[in-house]
Formats: sequence, C-alpha cells, structure tokens
Amino acid sequence: MAIINPASAIIAKIKTKYGKRLTEKDYRAMVKCESVGDVVQYMKSYTHYQMFLDKVSNDIHRGNLEQIIRERQFEELLTLCKYNQGDTPVTRYLLRSTEISELMKFITLLSIRRPQEYLFSLPLYFTQHTDIELEKLAAVHDFKGLLSVLERTDYAEIIRQFPPDDNGEYNLAAIEDALENDNLDKLYTDIGSIKNKKDRNELKKLFDTLSDYQNYSRIIRLKKNYHMSNDAIRKHLLHYGKLTGKNLDRILSKDEYEEIREELKRTSVGKKARTIDTDSEMAVQGRYEICRHQLYFSTNPEIVLLAYRIVSLTELANVIAVIEGVRYQLEPDKILEILIL
Repeated sequence: MAIINPASAIIAKIKTKYGKRLTEKDYRAMVKCESVGDVVQYMKSYTHYQMFLDKVSNDIHRGNLEQIIRERQFEELLTLCKYNQGDTPVTRYLLRSTEISELMKFITLLSIRRPQEYLFSLPLYFTQHTDIELEKLAAVHDFKGLLSVLERTDYAEIIRQFPPDDNGEYNLAAIEDALENDNLDKLYTDIGSIKNKKDRNELKKLFDTLSDYQNYSRIIRLKKNYHMSNDAIRKHLLHYGKLTGKNLDRILSKDEYEEIREELKRTSVGKKARTIDTDSEMAVQGRYEICRHQLYFSTNPEIVLLAYRIVSLTELANVIAVIEGVRYQLEPDKILEILIL
C-alpha cells in the first residue's frame, strides 16, 4: 500500500481548488453584464461559486454576497489548516490577520460614531475561532468599553496605546500598523522555531518580500500624497523585510516623486515589480504575482497555503470591484483596469 506524503496531499488539494479560480474570460464576461443580478447569475451558472450560491437570489445585496463568500473562504481555510497539521506558524498568522481585520472594521465604525452598525457585518462563522468576544463589540460606545471587551486578549495592550483624541477620533493608521507589526513579531518568532532550516528560510524569505512590497507602496503613497517627513514615514513601515539601513536612508533622502521611484526600481523587489506607482496598487499586484508563482512551484505546504489564501482574497476583491463597477455602470474596460489579474 502506497504511503501518502501529507505535504504532497495538501499541496495537491490546494492546487485543485486553485484550478477552479475565476479566469480572465470569466471577468471579461462579468464586466459586460447589464446588472448586478446578471453578474450573480453568471457566477451561479458558470463558475465554482455555483456550489454555494445556487440558492442565493440574484438581487442579493453586495454586502451580503461578500459576507457569504468570506464565510465560504474561511470555512475552506479551516479545512485546509486541518489538512496542514492544524496549528502552524502560517495558520496562526492567518487567523490573527482575520482578527485584526475585524478589529479595524469595528474601530473605524467607532471612530465615526456608528459602532452599532458592526452588528450587521458581524461574522458569526468566525466567533468560535477567536478569543475576541465579537458579539459584545456592537454594544461598545467608547474606548473604555473597547478595552474591556479586549481585556483577555493580547490586543488590549496594543490598542491601549492609541486612545482617541479630544474629538473622539482614532489614529486608525497607527493602530493598524501596530497590530500588523505585532502579528509579524509573533509570526517570525514562530518561524524561528521551525526545525527544518530550508522550510524556515523559505518562509522568512517570502514574508520579507511581502513586507517589502507593502513598505515600498507605503513610502510612495506617503511621500506623494501626504508629503510626510522621513521620520513620520518610518513610523508607518512594517518592521520586517530587506528595506532597512542605508537602502532605506537613500530612498527617503529623495524628495521628488520620480527620484523615489527610480531608487525603488533599483532594489531587489523593485526589479521584479511590474510597475512602481502609488496608483497601481503595487503591493497588492506584487503580492498576488508572488503567490501565483508559489502556487505553481513551491513544495512547502505552509507557503502554498498562505499563497492560496492571499489569491482567494484577491479574487474576492475582484468580484466586489466587478459588482460595484456594473452597479455604477462603468465601462467594461474601466472595470478591468481596476482588477488584479
């Protein structure tokens, strides 16, 4: 009887799922639909979404459709995590990322004084997989209440550092930066405990690259759109990646946008980027292309799982962009320009 390699099994399972993804042909058909209902009908009739959208009405609200797809993707993630021997550095990182996403969603609503609206987007499917009492968030109306709900989690100490200002507004960017860096701190600690040196180095290299893409994109956006000082920009960068020391100093020393772009093009990640521009969603596009490459060539189940999760979330973003574009009657070519393909 043949012995099945668990790593090979999970990679094969993920690749099978990836093979059912939406294609450029699907997107081109969807952007030509005359209504949102037609888009939903296409997804139900010709794509892998038909498996769980068959009973969904074509006039479903965009927010409800997104919630259904997110739930399906999360259930899929949990199934893959079990195949991938359960509790691993990447699975822990992905679950924390989901928690951070929910926290930022709520704090954003709290900042604009509409916290009760969180109840309508509360992901019930996630509540049993997190220590955050998400159901209690919708009843929170102030900073003290938020800390009370989070008191039994690691997030309380982080968010405590960022109270609202006198107008009740929160520094959302600073909070998100702190949460993301904390997640990466924990991830890199977990990666350091991996016994296999090859696996350990591959994971670290991938996350360094993903962090570089985000930091490059942030530098461009903060320099071009917000004209931030170098010290302020440093505070908004992720603490990982290769963009450090003299490389970072040299890039930040440039004041003109074009000079910054030229410096970024000379870096290792910049040379691989299809384009370097704040309006091109460089980080999203770069991350997507790296993950597609890993799905085809990596033999590390942790990397393949991470890559599939990122590609799946990118597909969800594309679907929402198509629906919004059709809803507002944008030209098909204009919608395609927005998509990450």
